[in-house]
Amino acid sequence: MLLGAGSYLFRYAIGTDSFQPEKPMDAVQLVEQAADLGFELVQFADNLPLEGYSDAELDVVRETAIRRNIVLEAGTAGARQDRLLRYLDIAVRLDAKLLRLTPHAPDTHVTKAETLEVLKHVLPQFRRAGVSIALENHFTMTSEDLSSLVSEAGDPLIGVCLDTANSIVQQEWPRDTVRLLRQHAISLHLKDYKIKAHPAGIGVIIDGAPLGQGDQDIPAIFRFLENAGKQVNVILEQWMRPADTQEETLQNERMWIRQSVESARKHMAESYAWTKGTGNAKAKESL
Repeated sequence: MLLGAGSYLFRYAIGTDSFQPEKPMDAVQLVEQAADLGFELVQFADNLPLEGYSDAELDVVRETAIRRNIVLEAGTAGARQDRLLRYLDIAVRLDAKLLRLTPHAPDTHVTKAETLEVLKHVLPQFRRAGVSIALENHFTMTSEDLSSLVSEAGDPLIGVCLDTANSIVQQEWPRDTVRLLRQHAISLHLKDYKIKAHPAGIGVIIDGAPLGQGDQDIPAIFRFLENAGKQVNVILEQWMRPADTQEETLQNERMWIRQSVESARKHMAESYAWTKGTGNAKAKESL
């Protein structure tokens, strides 16, 4: 079980459509920063697309990761055959053994059946390369549908990148999401959230929080996975609102990351103790 940094952990340092830092973080800088923070893995997502990188540039990313003892995983959005094969080439170049995929993207709107058809077309190439596909429960598919999709694919190379908060959009609480998807999990996106009453009393607001400072039941997530026999890499992400200034936003992002790393390490150590039999056996049986 490795602790990894997802590229969305550095959302503002990398930049978004509405937030452009003066010096956006690139893939090499992300690897260096992750290593400095004590991460063991970097998982790239679609906010830092690698399809525009040349082979020489990808080689520098891979060599940097080797030098800093960082495992790399690739990621993209949109279940399209051409895109998946391009990212398979990228994964092989990076020596990445996992490609995280959200089936939908701004330019790709696919049904479950269409996603399954695409996966079946590319699976032989992925199998030859030894690269797994981790389908993420994003905002557009229920966990039941995603679980069904993976079951229908019927191949151990296709699993789930289990995000612990995204499916709130599908009216699922995180515990329910983990219960539904844990048997297929090959990667874990761990983030925290906080539910607050709207100041004007007109509903509730779901905000992000540094890991361990929100409403996420992190010990339960690890227990659910362990009871399913899953020891998967833990990839940190976060939902952080921007501050009033660019400088303050980037400072807050770095502070949240440091706090989340500390919390993740603590929970992972406790999880390790749990798997070694020092946890509460009665609680184990109830999950």
